[in-house]
Amino acid sequence: MPYLGKHAQEKLEKWGHVYGDVFSCYFGQNLVVVLNNYQAIKEAFDDDLYAARAQPYIFEEHFHGKGLTYAEGELWRVHRKFAMLQLRNFGMGKHSLQAPILREINEMADYLRKIEGKPTNAIKGLLTHHLSNVICSFAFGHRFPQNDAEFRNIVGMIEECFSLGSHDSLITLFPILRFVPFKSLGGNYKKFAKNFESLMSFAKKLVDNHEKSKEDSPTWEEEEPKDYIDAFLKQARNDHKEGKHDTTFEMDQLLTSIVNLFIGGTETTSTTLRWALIYMIENPEVQEKVFEEIKLVVGTARDVTLEDKAKLPFTEATILEIQRCGNIATLGGSTMHKTAGDAYLRGYFIPKGTYVAPNFYAVHVDERAWPNARVFDPKRFLNADSHIRRPEAFIPFSIGKKACPGESLAVMELFLFFSNIIQKFQVKAPPGKKISSANYTTGLTRAPINTDICYVTRKNYCNVTICEEKEDM
Repeated sequence: MPYLGKHAQEKLEKWGHVYGDVFSCYFGQNLVVVLNNYQAIKEAFDDDLYAARAQPYIFEEHFHGKGLTYAEGELWRVHRKFAMLQLRNFGMGKHSLQAPILREINEMADYLRKIEGKPTNAIKGLLTHHLSNVICSFAFGHRFPQNDAEFRNIVGMIEECFSLGSHDSLITLFPILRFVPFKSLGGNYKKFAKNFESLMSFAKKLVDNHEKSKEDSPTWEEEEPKDYIDAFLKQARNDHKEGKHDTTFEMDQLLTSIVNLFIGGTETTSTTLRWALIYMIENPEVQEKVFEEIKLVVGTARDVTLEDKAKLPFTEATILEIQRCGNIATLGGSTMHKTAGDAYLRGYFIPKGTYVAPNFYAVHVDERAWPNARVFDPKRFLNADSHIRRPEAFIPFSIGKKACPGESLAVMELFLFFSNIIQKFQVKAPPGKKISSANYTTGLTRAPINTDICYVTRKNYCNVTICEEKEDM
């Protein structure tokens, strides 16, 4: 532990320069094989032997191998397939989801306009709240206003969970330390456990409301499901009617899946967008170039939409560079894998049960793939014709069968939130304050320190071309 420091992924990247792209070390008693470049990760994750999850103790203790993130084998296959099918049916990754996303963006923008340029650190909570609402709107059939105290509390718990559980935390390495009466050890574990219980209670409340609505509708079994919970309850009822005693469509699986959707569908995208703000403040010339492109193509009289994306290559390239430099994936959460059987990789024998750590940070700062990797430069994602190019070493959502299932939703949210924020506001550091991407924490994600930022409303004018077209009509 003393050797890993506060940012394990960076220390392991440095060790790679000494020991190579594939090396092993111990996290406590756990043998860990570290993969420090793209080809090694691809070679491993294309093999089913590396597809088992290695979950942090703090999650293992509470998820019990259920849900969508840490389930294994047939349970994982059945419920991932079911969830992906249902969520696509309800709009995930489809243009029909654009309207509710834009609604959340504009509600957030209204709040930022009210404080007009005054320093605020509210963006972390705002982003998590409104991104959670996107999940709620199509997965659970409900959204929550900003003044909903219970939902604000839930959002805060989601944020907190990301700082409490990780593979390199002392509690994960030595679970017995959860009984030690120090706030930084046992206190963190107890806080996570309390938060998890509250998240499960909130999920149970959502399910209870759905079940009550079904009781009031005697024909609900013939009706089409309106959201993920509806579809799950209907599948559970059908399995019960057919006498499937081995069905996995039961309450604990549903509640854990709901919590997984909340956590996985909000914090990671929120963190990436917070990195976006930091990099735009650090690189004001890039921020203005993004704005000028949006002004030329869209103007400011309407929201930026998905239909505009193909005409905004520099904006998209900037988002990709933010993902590469932000590097939110750490060794915590669902990134760590475990070998399901004895395996070989590049001539090395890797025993069954070995932890396999894909170091995405090392991949995204690898000079072999990214010349001047430490420099923020969106142009690296543009070819000579100013079209988007994605090098194979760009893997912010991981690769293989257990890559992030919400990638299509995250890509949509990142584009719409980022482009509309820059269209509507100039983001700046408060007077006399320096904001740097060097200030961050490492937990379940690599996240910038929450800090005061000024959001200065841009002048509201209309793009001439669009206005002329409207007048001609």
